[in-house]
Amino acid sequence: MIIVDSNQMRFVLPHSPALKLFSAVARRAGHTLAITDVVFREIVRQNHEELTSATNGYLRARRTLNELLAPPQRVQGTPRIPEDGLNRKNFIRREVKRFEADIRADFLVLPTSSEDALAALMMEADHTEPGLNGTGARDASIWLTAARAAATCERDSAGRRLPVIFVSSDGDFTAPGKSRDLAPQLANDATRKGHLILKSTVVDAMDAFGYPQQLVDAEEVTQRDAFQRVLIDVATDVTDLPSRHLEKMAEAEVTVRFVSGQKGRRCSGDGTTLTTVSGTWSIRFVFERLPRRFGSYGSAPYRGLSMQIEGTALIVEERDKEAVIEFAPQMISVAGRDSRVL
Repeated sequence: MIIVDSNQMRFVLPHSPALKLFSAVARRAGHTLAITDVVFREIVRQNHEELTSATNGYLRARRTLNELLAPPQRVQGTPRIPEDGLNRKNFIRREVKRFEADIRADFLVLPTSSEDALAALMMEADHTEPGLNGTGARDASIWLTAARAAATCERDSAGRRLPVIFVSSDGDFTAPGKSRDLAPQLANDATRKGHLILKSTVVDAMDAFGYPQQLVDAEEVTQRDAFQRVLIDVATDVTDLPSRHLEKMAEAEVTVRFVSGQKGRRCSGDGTTLTTVSGTWSIRFVFERLPRRFGSYGSAPYRGLSMQIEGTALIVEERDKEAVIEFAPQMISVAGRDSRVL
């Protein structure tokens, strides 16, 4: 069984090419794809929020466009959604229900037992990993549900026991620093026997059950124009910057640089290639170049804004199709001020 946390679910949502490859490879190895009921509720809530925001944004943009057009040219509905289908509450409710059904069709939803739910609250109250700092009952309940699933086993076609692979990039499950290893405090009989394994990304999970992968230079990924555009969009979306800064950033000279991280990983199959890279990138927005002072050295002075963003990117490439790039941020620093992205 492969249990996917919400931070990795965004990469393998229903109908995505990444899920198509991931599920095919898992099925061949004998694994069932699963999420916990807590993760299910979380991603449904996220879908509702994102769908509401996107629908409201579309309706606002359409209203603004129609104000600029003569009546015969005004936009009514969309090619796929008739005007009467755009009633916001009904439309969003219907689409969220469809999303829920699609998730249940692709993933087994594991219930959290009442025993594990209570234990998770106790872990949070006691500041026991992964419920540190008075928070984390969510993480604890997911981990305990994964550990309970490891008590029963799936077997491959040869009858060999398969481990439960828990896929999460949440730092609460890993050892301190940049390690991808399981936090020592979370070790139990299942992890020591190899019945429960932690992997950071879906590509790492595929490697765990024998699917071949290659190492990729993160610099090569960073130099892609499409990747830089996604990184810049994510950085500006998740930061609460004044509108005057956003206007300047839209016109600025931008430099993206890979600061630190690990080698990327890539795997291919069924006409699809997945590439994942985790690390830290710097983004520099130059609003204005300033004259160099007499006798000064180093880089030319400028007026602008600098950012650093840490996270994981997944690039999905299919034959004869434009690459799909997703980036999940974990930490962002604007002008040296850090904030964790949840």
